[in-house]
Amino acid sequence: MTRGRANPSRRGVLALGAGALGTLARPGRGGAQPGGKPALVRIGHPTAPRAWVIGRHDGAFEAALGTQVEWFPFPSGGLALQMLAAGRLDLAIFGSAPIVAGLGRGLPIQILGSPEVVVTSERLVVRPAITEIKQLEGKRIAVAPSSTMACALDAVIRINRLDPAAIKRLPLGQPETIAAWTRGDIDGTYINGPFWGDLLGSGGRQLLVSGDLRPHGFLFWNSAVVRTDFAQRWPETVIAWLRTVQAQLDRYRADPEGTARTLAEDFGAPFEPLRDTLAGLSYPTAQEQLGPKYWGRTAKANTAPFLKALSDTADFLIETGEIKRGGIPAALGPFVNYDLLNRAFPA
Repeated sequence: MTRGRANPSRRGVLALGAGALGTLARPGRGGAQPGGKPALVRIGHPTAPRAWVIGRHDGAFEAALGTQVEWFPFPSGGLALQMLAAGRLDLAIFGSAPIVAGLGRGLPIQILGSPEVVVTSERLVVRPAITEIKQLEGKRIAVAPSSTMACALDAVIRINRLDPAAIKRLPLGQPETIAAWTRGDIDGTYINGPFWGDLLGSGGRQLLVSGDLRPHGFLFWNSAVVRTDFAQRWPETVIAWLRTVQAQLDRYRADPEGTARTLAEDFGAPFEPLRDTLAGLSYPTAQEQLGPKYWGRTAKANTAPFLKALSDTADFLIETGEIKRGGIPAALGPFVNYDLLNRAFPA
């Protein structure tokens, strides 16, 4: 049986954040069942549902893994890092920037490809009076800390040569951001979907999406991540999970509208913003992820674009003060578990 919040109250987007922090207090559980499988697998996902989480609806992960699954939502990559560090998550999918930050802090995690690439799912939304990027100076901008959106906002500031000291950044989770917007406490936010649906619906103006930053050398994606000790102890379970994630994304590709509608009903989210959020991510196949345009099939492929993007992200986080220079190894390829990826998806 799936454990966790299967059907949150259907009160709109704010409900998506409810209870996420509370999961930190729950004790971790170990042990094994007959047949060499863990008795319980704890899977983390963003509070804003993603296409692969459709497998939670009908128990697809329990069936594929042959074990009990417990689901833990988190409102930002920063909280996902805390949960992984505390040993309260085994597997998760979240943003590239917080993952690199976690590696820089010595968190024992491994990267397992990039099933989601951010295009339009993350957006900079402001009050209607703000019509150009330069007007962000002197304004109050909310952004979830330790997130790809926080990194994207830094990129916007750099690309447009804004004065970072002139922008008051408020570190708010995304549900809290909506409340702050409603109260008039903020002038804008870099926010994930479907949360931006409420803001645009109440007169907000979209200035840009994260995909607009790619021509400037800034690439954002969501990686599958496993705790290192879990991967070492249960490699076959990790392989089964990777295959199941891709199978759920295949379901989404076959029926994006139906998948979005089911997730909206399960999570109490508004349908259209959720549908547009899912469409705002691109979903490379496993073979594409292990090809020359993404990760390649070996850590020796130093020219693989996403390995280079990992290093670029690390350099950027160092320059913005998010992590210390001494914390990042010279090569990040060893943190990608190519062995499990190749076993899950042979050439």
